[in-house]
Amino acid sequence: MGTSLRVKIMSGVVALLILFAVALAFTLILIEDSSLHLQAIEEYHLPLNKKTNLLDIYTFELEIIAHRVVNGNQTKEKITLDQQRARELKEVVSSIFKDSVELAERGSNDERNELEDRLGMARLIGAVRTLELGTSAFMQAALQAVDLGAEGKIAEAKKALEEMNSYEDLNSIFERIRTQTSELTAHSLRETNQNIQHIIRANLVLFAVAGILGVLVFLIITGRLQAAFRRLTAAFRKTADGELSDPLPVTSKDEIGDLTTSFNQMVEQLKSKEKLREAFGQFLDPRIVANVVDATTGQLKEVAERRQVTIFFSDISNFSGIGEQLTAANLVRLLNRYFTASTEAIRTHHGIVDKFIGDAVMAFWASPFSVGETHARDGCLACLDLLRSFERISREISEITGLRRNVPRFHARMALATGDTVIGTVGSETTKSFTVIGDTVNIASRLEGVNKVYGTSVLLNEGCYQLAEAEVEAREIDLITVFGKVEPVRIFELQSRRGGLDPTTAKLNNVYAEALQLYRVQQWQKAETTFRECLKIKQDDGPSLEFLTRIANFSRTPPPKDWNGVWNTASK
Repeated sequence: MGTSLRVKIMSGVVALLILFAVALAFTLILIEDSSLHLQAIEEYHLPLNKKTNLLDIYTFELEIIAHRVVNGNQTKEKITLDQQRARELKEVVSSIFKDSVELAERGSNDERNELEDRLGMARLIGAVRTLELGTSAFMQAALQAVDLGAEGKIAEAKKALEEMNSYEDLNSIFERIRTQTSELTAHSLRETNQNIQHIIRANLVLFAVAGILGVLVFLIITGRLQAAFRRLTAAFRKTADGELSDPLPVTSKDEIGDLTTSFNQMVEQLKSKEKLREAFGQFLDPRIVANVVDATTGQLKEVAERRQVTIFFSDISNFSGIGEQLTAANLVRLLNRYFTASTEAIRTHHGIVDKFIGDAVMAFWASPFSVGETHARDGCLACLDLLRSFERISREISEITGLRRNVPRFHARMALATGDTVIGTVGSETTKSFTVIGDTVNIASRLEGVNKVYGTSVLLNEGCYQLAEAEVEAREIDLITVFGKVEPVRIFELQSRRGGLDPTTAKLNNVYAEALQLYRVQQWQKAETTFRECLKIKQDDGPSLEFLTRIANFSRTPPPKDWNGVWNTASK
């Protein structure tokens, strides 16, 4: 056996670790350089800043002592202590000046400091020495005032005090030096911080470069390995999509080679079951395949049985008129949006999309796709979702069609019918379809068109409403016969989920039900008045408008005596 995958991968990992170690070493060198700068700040900048602040404090203290001795009423012991403190302060201040000059001189020559810092310290030497001259004269006058005051020579002491006060301009010099030292310190800290930021950025760049180089090294080492993986991955994907590939070449004697050999054996076994793949191609929905294909033989099962099913139909209102306004590309875009929304809602609620017929959609719900008797409920919930989806399409119709003027109105009509239906596989020897056949299919198709009579969006037959009644809200619309049918169908308008009606719609339903009952017993005047009450609640209520038209006709030409309230929509 050749080199194993483990050895190949470890070689790449070791190369990466070496590159990252080099990058880390370079980073440590940069950090060491910044550490030296911080040491210089600690050794020169901060002490200089501290000493300039102490100079101001001590000279101010000396000034206070001089005023206190000359103008105060102190005991001899207190005056003696002040004299001692004044001389101590003079020595301390002189020492500070000396130390400050030495610090500045050392700092200006220390290469750990940046060039600008060294120049700043060199300038600071002159400023400190200038201040030292003025301060010496100031302290001399202060000491003279203290000594004369101690000897009781108040008049002479006050003159010395006045001379001391004449050095008030020293305050501005002190302030300037403090500012210089503070700015010098702040500048050095900023520079150091910038250096640290540069280090961070350089570190990121170095690690990025090291990472790229490492990846390149890794790619070089594992090139053949990756090529084998790509071939295998592509072949697996094709196989998963039903496209059986030719045998792959075995290019290595490692685990990948073993896997390639196993894959080739699997492909050969799948090719022996080609009929199963052909069966998949006859159906659109994989749930259907799971029910009509024998898992052991891969052969189609002849499935045909009578079952209670809920059938769905929808189509776009005035689609021909809309199509005349649109280019072919925009018309297809609108249809695709409509079909996508329909398919998503139907499949989300366990339905099967049977076919697209022009702009119409046919679908159905049945067990085992819907559990037990939930097929009617699932169909109703899908329609309620579609109402919202179609409203979104209506709002976006200008963007979808590209029209800015004379934008068409988008409205889709839907219908559900539940009843006994034959469900199963039908077709020729080469092309089959899993579909539903029977009277319920025709009723659902006719009810979708009946929406135009009543100005509604979703109509249900009585069988569908009875099964879904616990889950949805609907109002009875009429008792009708559809084209090709003699037996009347009671129809309902689907409105919302159970408990989802707003107070206005609930009131409309109650008044409409009363008006419908009056209409059926031929109390035309009361029925007309009640239907007009419906229009006061909802001005454009389509069913109420339809019944008012009928009542007007019946008032002129009454129906026959045996009229049972059934309306024939065949002529509509």
